[in-house]
Amino acid sequence: MKSCAHGQQAVPLAECVKVHFEDFSEPCKAALVSIVAVREACGADIQKQCPAIKPGAGRILLCVKQHFAALSEPCKDAISRAAERKLGAR
Repeated sequence: MKSCAHGQQAVPLAECVKVHFEDFSEPCKAALVSIVAVREACGADIQKQCPAIKPGAGRILLCVKQHFAALSEPCKDAISRAAERKLGAR
């Protein structure tokens, strides 16, 4: 993200998103909101079901898919809503 580089030191991504959120396109804003909703709803589930999984390269997503039946209802609902929004954006 070009607007988040200040000289030689880059601003952490989360801080950059907060500062520049209004500059993003509407589809991008919607995607970010979906990610946050799923992360909030599923954080405890991911820690419980995937405690040793190192983030990156889709490893957490794979773990969530493998343990979907064991996830809490709020987490499943958040994932379903995010999937519906993604399909509706096509």
